[in-house]
Amino acid sequence: MRKVVKMAVETGVVTRPYPFVAPEVPPGFRGRPKIDFNLCIGCGACASVCPPNAITVEEKDGFRRISLFTGRCIFCARCGEVCPEKAIKITEDFELSSDEKIDLYQILELKMVRCEICGRFFATERELKKVKEEIEKKGMEVEKLNLCPECREKVSAGLESLARR
Repeated sequence: MRKVVKMAVETGVVTRPYPFVAPEVPPGFRGRPKIDFNLCIGCGACASVCPPNAITVEEKDGFRRISLFTGRCIFCARCGEVCPEKAIKITEDFELSSDEKIDLYQILELKMVRCEICGRFFATERELKKVKEEIEKKGMEVEKLNLCPECREKVSAGLESLARR
């Protein structure tokens, strides 16, 4: 017993006064992902690479809903790596405790565009705007942009009558 007490006295204080003093995180620490709602175009690339399905994409009533549930997130940072718009930042925040489950959600709803021929929703307005900017930047003409991929394919192949069905 004396040996243990002696060792404890020699070692000194080894605990930190957390949560009163914020801990330092090491370089490269991956914490909570945060979506920048102004940059996100709603492409869904983040959801396609999320191993625990913490990011989901739903389409309903002309809106695409991107939902990030940090309670399910494993902080792998893949979402931030694949985001073409760099709309997902990986923060150093790791404290997720909350009284309300809704605090663990980040939800973004983006308006979708209807196909001019078949009327189906197929992309968000932000996605189309981004594509249009990229096409114009290359000096190309923007045509058939408001057509879904299936109708665009039929029109390009000269099968407009099939696309209108």
